[in-house]
Amino acid sequence: LGGLLLPFVDKLQQMGKLHGFDDSNSPLPLFDFRAKGVTSISADMHKYGYATKGSSCIMYSSSELRHYQYFVSLSWTGGVYASPTLAGSRAGGVSASTWAVMVHMGEEGYLEVSERIIRTARTIRNGIDEDISELEVIGNPLSSVIAFRSTTPAINIYAVGQALAIRGWHVNSLQNPSCLHLCCTNLHTKDGVEKQFLIDLKRAVEEVKNFPEKYAGGTAAIYGMVNSLPDVTLLDPVAKGCVDALFSG
Repeated sequence: LGGLLLPFVDKLQQMGKLHGFDDSNSPLPLFDFRAKGVTSISADMHKYGYATKGSSCIMYSSSELRHYQYFVSLSWTGGVYASPTLAGSRAGGVSASTWAVMVHMGEEGYLEVSERIIRTARTIRNGIDEDISELEVIGNPLSSVIAFRSTTPAINIYAVGQALAIRGWHVNSLQNPSCLHLCCTNLHTKDGVEKQFLIDLKRAVEEVKNFPEKYAGGTAAIYGMVNSLPDVTLLDPVAKGCVDALFSG
């Protein structure tokens, strides 16, 4: 997720572009090949790279490590066969369109969008901290993802997610701990969007507080059931059954 965001956030901090706005002023921890133990980095180009799906890439710290992803057959009847991945042949259109998007954006384009995203994420984080006492932001998010949970048993955080969905916001439900998270993108940087999200989030919390029975089913019920199970592995066949259903006629 951060493969095409964090490098630009790091550069923005070095350039002083976030100084005075980011109250933490915390430099990003090393996340690339400079960090000991990091041997590979993957990036989904269709996320913060703004390319089409199917264009994920992976980089290795050495060519020796890259060899482990290769597939080589020396006994194929057609001769020696070597492929960089198990997938074998792939269309080149996605790679070409990804390259075109990256050239179009350029470093300045990615820096500009990244700055807007981080500023929006900081505004939303601060808005939750300062104006919605029933919620708390988990940790000190330095990037674009903000996770938050309920501070009181009276507020089911998954019900808050359902109330947000009714208002047109689709946030992700997480577990261990029970929380929601918002991944800020360029769409959230449009005028008035961050303000409207905070307004709707506060209204969602109030609605769940005042009418908890309205959100007794759906996602709130599913995640509540999962958290109550003594052994979550019981859900393994259920999950597989859901995937099987995708292949049924």
